[in-house]
Amino acid sequence: MVKSKVFIQLAFTALDIIGSLAGDQNARRFVCLLSDPPNQCSAYCVSALQPVINHITKKQQDSNTCELKLNETQAKLNQIGNQLTATQFQMKDQQTYLQTNLTQTIPQDLKERLDRIEGNQTVLAGKLQEIKSNTKIQLTAMQDTLSKVDRRTMLQNYQRIGTRLFYIEHNIYVNWWTANTICIEIGGHLAAFKNDQEFNAIAKQLKQENYWLGISDPKEKGDFRTVATGKQAPYFKWRSNEPNYRKFGRSDEHCVYVYGVRNYMIVLSCTTDLMHFICQADNDV
Repeated sequence: MVKSKVFIQLAFTALDIIGSLAGDQNARRFVCLLSDPPNQCSAYCVSALQPVINHITKKQQDSNTCELKLNETQAKLNQIGNQLTATQFQMKDQQTYLQTNLTQTIPQDLKERLDRIEGNQTVLAGKLQEIKSNTKIQLTAMQDTLSKVDRRTMLQNYQRIGTRLFYIEHNIYVNWWTANTICIEIGGHLAAFKNDQEFNAIAKQLKQENYWLGISDPKEKGDFRTVATGKQAPYFKWRSNEPNYRKFGRSDEHCVYVYGVRNYMIVLSCTTDLMHFICQADNDV
Protein backbone atom coordinates (compact mmCIF):
# COMPACT_ATOMS: atom_id res chain seq x y z
CA MET A 1 0.00 0.00 0.00
CA VAL A 2 2.82 2.45 0.86
CA LYS A 3 4.67 1.60 -2.39
CA SER A 4 1.54 2.29 -4.49
CA LYS A 5 1.09 5.66 -2.86
CA VAL A 6 4.74 6.52 -3.62
CA PHE A 7 4.45 5.58 -7.32
CA ILE A 8 1.21 7.53 -7.69
CA GLN A 9 2.84 10.52 -6.10
CA LEU A 10 5.83 10.12 -8.47
CA ALA A 11 3.55 10.02 -11.50
CA PHE A 12 1.72 13.16 -10.47
CA THR A 13 5.01 14.90 -9.83
CA ALA A 14 6.31 14.00 -13.31
CA LEU A 15 3.10 15.23 -14.91
CA ASP A 16 3.38 18.48 -13.00
CA ILE A 17 6.92 18.95 -14.29
CA ILE A 18 5.93 18.20 -17.90
CA GLY A 19 2.96 20.52 -17.57
CA SER A 20 5.16 23.26 -16.24
CA LEU A 21 7.56 22.89 -19.17
CA ALA A 22 4.74 23.01 -21.69
CA GLY A 23 3.24 26.02 -20.02
CA ASP A 24 6.52 27.85 -20.14
CA GLN A 25 6.92 27.04 -23.82
CA ASN A 26 3.46 28.34 -24.66
CA ALA A 27 3.86 31.42 -22.59
CA ARG A 28 7.31 32.41 -23.57
CA ARG A 29 7.33 30.87 -27.00
CA PHE A 30 10.71 29.29 -26.38
CA VAL A 31 12.04 27.08 -29.11
CA CYS A 32 14.44 24.29 -28.17
CA LEU A 33 16.93 23.88 -30.95
CA LEU A 34 18.75 20.63 -30.39
CA SER A 35 21.51 19.12 -32.44
CA ASP A 36 21.19 15.70 -30.66
CA PRO A 37 17.67 15.61 -29.27
CA PRO A 38 17.67 12.09 -27.76
CA ASN A 39 20.81 12.52 -25.73
CA GLN A 40 20.24 16.18 -24.88
CA CYS A 41 16.62 15.62 -23.67
CA SER A 42 17.50 12.49 -21.71
CA ALA A 43 20.23 14.27 -19.79
CA TYR A 44 17.98 17.21 -19.14
CA CYS A 45 15.10 15.08 -17.86
CA VAL A 46 17.35 13.10 -15.57
CA SER A 47 18.85 16.30 -14.22
CA ALA A 48 15.42 17.85 -13.67
CA LEU A 49 13.93 14.72 -12.04
CA GLN A 50 16.94 13.86 -9.86
CA PRO A 51 15.60 15.61 -6.69
CA VAL A 52 12.31 13.80 -7.12
CA ILE A 53 14.06 10.50 -7.62
CA ASN A 54 16.17 11.09 -4.52
CA HIS A 55 13.09 11.98 -2.50
CA ILE A 56 11.25 8.89 -3.69
CA THR A 57 14.27 6.73 -2.88
CA LYS A 58 14.46 8.12 0.66
CA LYS A 59 10.73 7.60 1.18
CA GLN A 60 11.08 4.05 -0.06
CA GLN A 61 13.92 3.41 2.39
CA ASP A 62 11.90 4.91 5.25
CA SER A 63 8.94 2.79 4.26
CA ASN A 64 11.08 -0.33 4.27
CA THR A 65 12.46 0.56 7.71
CA CYS A 66 8.94 1.11 9.15
CA GLU A 67 7.73 -2.13 7.63
CA LEU A 68 10.68 -3.96 9.17
CA LYS A 69 9.97 -2.48 12.60
CA LEU A 70 6.28 -3.27 12.22
CA ASN A 71 7.14 -6.89 11.45
CA GLU A 72 9.42 -7.06 14.50
CA THR A 73 6.70 -5.57 16.73
CA GLN A 74 4.13 -8.01 15.38
CA ALA A 75 6.53 -10.89 16.06
CA LYS A 76 6.98 -9.73 19.66
CA LEU A 77 3.21 -9.41 20.12
CA ASN A 78 2.76 -12.92 18.75
CA GLN A 79 5.39 -14.19 21.18
CA ILE A 80 3.68 -12.45 24.13
CA GLY A 81 0.32 -13.87 23.05
CA ASN A 82 1.79 -17.37 22.92
CA GLN A 83 3.28 -16.91 26.40
CA LEU A 84 -0.08 -15.72 27.79
CA THR A 85 -1.82 -18.70 26.26
CA ALA A 86 0.74 -21.05 27.79
CA THR A 87 0.35 -19.34 31.18
CA GLN A 88 -3.43 -19.72 31.01
CA PHE A 89 -3.08 -23.42 30.30
CA GLN A 90 -0.66 -23.78 33.22
CA MET A 91 -3.04 -21.96 35.58
CA LYS A 92 -5.93 -24.14 34.45
CA ASP A 93 -3.84 -27.27 35.04
CA GLN A 94 -2.87 -26.03 38.51
CA GLN A 95 -6.51 -25.27 39.35
CA THR A 96 -7.54 -28.75 38.29
CA TYR A 97 -4.68 -30.23 40.33
CA LEU A 98 -5.61 -28.25 43.46
CA GLN A 99 -9.28 -29.19 43.17
CA THR A 100 -8.39 -32.84 42.79
CA ASN A 101 -6.01 -32.80 45.77
CA LEU A 102 -8.52 -30.90 47.91
CA THR A 103 -11.19 -33.45 47.14
CA GLN A 104 -8.80 -36.26 48.02
CA THR A 105 -7.62 -34.52 51.21
CA ILE A 106 -11.09 -34.01 52.71
CA PRO A 107 -12.33 -37.40 53.85
CA GLN A 108 -15.66 -38.56 52.50
CA ASP A 109 -16.95 -39.29 56.00
CA LEU A 110 -16.13 -35.83 57.36
CA LYS A 111 -19.71 -35.08 58.43
CA GLU A 112 -19.93 -38.40 60.22
CA ARG A 113 -16.67 -37.69 62.02
CA LEU A 114 -17.82 -34.20 62.99
CA ASP A 115 -21.10 -35.59 64.32
CA ARG A 116 -19.18 -38.17 66.32
CA ILE A 117 -16.89 -35.50 67.75
CA GLU A 118 -19.90 -33.36 68.67
CA GLY A 119 -21.50 -36.33 70.37
CA ASN A 120 -18.33 -37.00 72.34
CA GLN A 121 -18.22 -33.37 73.40
CA THR A 122 -21.80 -33.59 74.63
CA VAL A 123 -20.98 -36.69 76.66
CA LEU A 124 -17.85 -35.02 78.02
CA ALA A 125 -19.83 -31.91 78.97
CA GLY A 126 -22.29 -34.11 80.86
CA LYS A 127 -19.49 -35.86 82.72
CA LEU A 128 -17.86 -32.53 83.57
CA GLN A 129 -21.18 -31.24 84.90
CA GLU A 130 -21.56 -34.40 86.96
CA ILE A 131 -18.03 -34.00 88.32
CA LYS A 132 -18.76 -30.36 89.09
CA SER A 133 -21.93 -31.29 90.96
CA ASN A 134 -20.17 -34.04 92.90
CA THR A 135 -17.30 -31.70 93.69
CA LYS A 136 -19.75 -29.07 94.92
CA ILE A 137 -21.45 -31.64 97.14
CA GLN A 138 -18.11 -32.82 98.48
CA LEU A 139 -16.99 -29.23 99.04
CA THR A 140 -20.19 -28.46 100.93
CA ALA A 141 -19.68 -31.57 103.06
CA MET A 142 -16.08 -30.55 103.73
CA GLN A 143 -17.19 -27.06 104.68
CA ASP A 144 -19.78 -28.50 107.05
CA THR A 145 -17.12 -30.74 108.56
CA LEU A 146 -14.71 -27.84 108.92
CA SER A 147 -17.45 -25.74 110.46
CA LYS A 148 -18.12 -28.48 112.98
CA VAL A 149 -14.40 -28.80 113.67
CA ASP A 150 -14.08 -25.04 114.04
CA ARG A 151 -17.09 -24.96 116.31
CA ARG A 152 -15.69 -27.77 118.45
CA THR A 153 -12.43 -25.85 118.61
CA MET A 154 -14.22 -22.67 119.63
CA LEU A 155 -16.36 -24.53 122.16
CA GLN A 156 -13.22 -25.69 123.95
CA ASN A 157 -13.30 -22.26 125.63
CA TYR A 158 -16.75 -23.00 127.03
CA GLN A 159 -17.50 -24.86 130.25
CA ARG A 160 -20.52 -26.86 131.17
CA ILE A 161 -22.52 -25.25 133.91
CA GLY A 162 -25.65 -27.20 134.69
CA THR A 163 -26.98 -28.53 131.39
CA ARG A 164 -25.55 -25.82 129.13
CA LEU A 165 -22.21 -24.48 127.92
CA PHE A 166 -21.09 -20.99 128.98
CA TYR A 167 -18.01 -18.84 128.56
CA ILE A 168 -17.30 -16.24 131.23
CA GLU A 169 -14.88 -13.46 130.23
CA HIS A 170 -13.11 -12.12 133.33
CA ASN A 171 -10.33 -10.05 131.75
CA ILE A 172 -11.39 -7.55 129.08
CA TYR A 173 -13.86 -4.65 129.37
CA VAL A 174 -16.11 -3.81 126.39
CA ASN A 175 -19.52 -2.27 125.69
CA TRP A 176 -22.59 -4.40 125.11
CA TRP A 177 -22.34 -4.37 121.28
CA THR A 178 -18.71 -5.45 121.25
CA ALA A 179 -19.42 -8.19 123.77
CA ASN A 180 -22.18 -9.57 121.55
CA THR A 181 -19.82 -9.57 118.53
CA ILE A 182 -17.13 -11.45 120.44
CA CYS A 183 -19.60 -14.11 121.56
CA ILE A 184 -20.69 -14.65 117.94
CA GLU A 185 -17.07 -14.94 116.78
CA ILE A 186 -16.41 -17.71 119.30
CA GLY A 187 -19.52 -19.62 118.24
CA GLY A 188 -22.18 -18.38 120.63
CA HIS A 189 -24.30 -15.44 121.84
CA LEU A 190 -24.47 -13.22 124.87
CA ALA A 191 -26.04 -15.33 127.60
CA ALA A 192 -29.53 -15.47 129.07
CA PHE A 193 -30.82 -17.91 131.68
CA LYS A 194 -33.69 -20.37 131.90
CA ASN A 195 -34.29 -20.38 135.64
CA ASP A 196 -33.04 -19.47 139.09
CA GLN A 197 -31.01 -22.66 139.44
CA GLU A 198 -29.03 -21.90 136.29
CA PHE A 199 -28.49 -18.26 137.29
CA ASN A 200 -27.23 -19.19 140.74
CA ALA A 201 -24.78 -21.71 139.27
CA ILE A 202 -23.33 -18.95 137.06
CA ALA A 203 -23.28 -16.38 139.86
CA LYS A 204 -21.01 -18.60 141.95
CA GLN A 205 -18.25 -18.22 139.33
CA LEU A 206 -18.45 -14.46 138.93
CA LYS A 207 -16.00 -12.01 140.41
CA GLN A 208 -17.24 -8.90 142.14
CA GLU A 209 -17.47 -7.22 138.76
CA ASN A 210 -20.14 -6.42 136.18
CA TYR A 211 -20.98 -8.85 133.31
CA TRP A 212 -23.08 -8.16 130.21
CA LEU A 213 -26.00 -10.50 129.42
CA GLY A 214 -27.77 -11.10 126.12
CA ILE A 215 -30.97 -9.33 127.17
CA SER A 216 -32.20 -5.89 126.00
CA ASP A 217 -35.33 -3.88 125.16
CA PRO A 218 -34.24 -1.60 122.27
CA LYS A 219 -37.71 -1.35 120.65
CA GLU A 220 -40.01 -0.91 123.63
CA LYS A 221 -39.22 -0.30 127.27
CA GLY A 222 -39.92 -3.32 129.40
CA ASP A 223 -40.10 -5.72 126.44
CA PHE A 224 -36.83 -7.54 127.15
CA ARG A 225 -35.75 -10.12 124.60
CA THR A 226 -32.71 -12.37 124.19
CA VAL A 227 -30.25 -11.83 121.31
CA ALA A 228 -30.07 -15.60 120.62
CA THR A 229 -33.78 -16.13 119.89
CA GLY A 230 -35.37 -12.67 119.65
CA LYS A 231 -38.01 -13.94 122.06
CA GLN A 232 -38.88 -12.60 125.49
CA ALA A 233 -36.35 -13.52 128.15
CA PRO A 234 -37.70 -16.28 130.44
CA TYR A 235 -35.84 -15.34 133.61
CA PHE A 236 -34.90 -12.15 135.51
CA LYS A 237 -33.43 -11.35 138.90
CA TRP A 238 -33.80 -7.59 139.12
CA ARG A 239 -32.36 -5.30 141.70
CA SER A 240 -35.05 -3.31 143.48
CA ASN A 241 -36.41 -0.42 141.38
CA GLU A 242 -35.16 -2.07 138.17
CA PRO A 243 -35.49 -1.70 135.33
CA ASN A 244 -34.70 1.95 136.02
CA TYR A 245 -34.10 4.08 132.90
CA ARG A 246 -33.40 7.34 134.77
CA LYS A 247 -30.26 6.54 136.73
CA PHE A 248 -27.98 8.70 134.58
CA GLY A 249 -30.47 10.38 132.27
CA ARG A 250 -29.19 8.57 129.15
CA SER A 251 -31.47 7.50 126.33
CA ASP A 252 -29.68 4.21 125.51
CA GLU A 253 -30.06 2.44 128.85
CA HIS A 254 -31.62 -0.70 127.39
CA CYS A 255 -29.05 -3.48 128.03
CA VAL A 256 -29.01 -5.81 131.02
CA TYR A 257 -25.96 -6.84 133.04
CA VAL A 258 -25.28 -8.86 136.20
CA TYR A 259 -23.96 -6.89 139.16
CA GLY A 260 -21.48 -9.47 140.49
CA VAL A 261 -21.25 -8.01 143.99
CA ARG A 262 -24.88 -8.73 144.78
CA ASN A 263 -25.75 -11.04 141.87
CA TYR A 264 -28.76 -9.22 140.52
CA MET A 265 -29.67 -7.63 137.21
CA ILE A 266 -29.53 -3.95 136.24
CA VAL A 267 -30.26 -1.94 133.07
CA LEU A 268 -27.45 0.27 131.78
CA SER A 269 -26.18 2.00 128.60
CA CYS A 270 -25.41 -0.37 125.72
CA THR A 271 -22.64 1.84 124.29
CA THR A 272 -21.13 3.93 127.09
CA ASP A 273 -20.53 1.45 129.87
CA LEU A 274 -17.72 -1.12 129.69
CA MET A 275 -17.59 -4.44 131.54
CA HIS A 276 -16.94 -8.20 131.25
CA PHE A 277 -19.48 -10.52 129.61
CA ILE A 278 -20.96 -14.04 129.61
CA CYS A 279 -21.53 -16.10 126.42
CA GLN A 280 -23.74 -19.14 125.82
CA ALA A 281 -22.94 -21.81 123.19
CA ASP A 282 -26.55 -22.60 122.23
CA ASN A 283 -29.42 -20.54 120.86
CA ASP A 284 -32.12 -22.13 123.01
CA VAL A 285 -32.70 -19.10 125.23
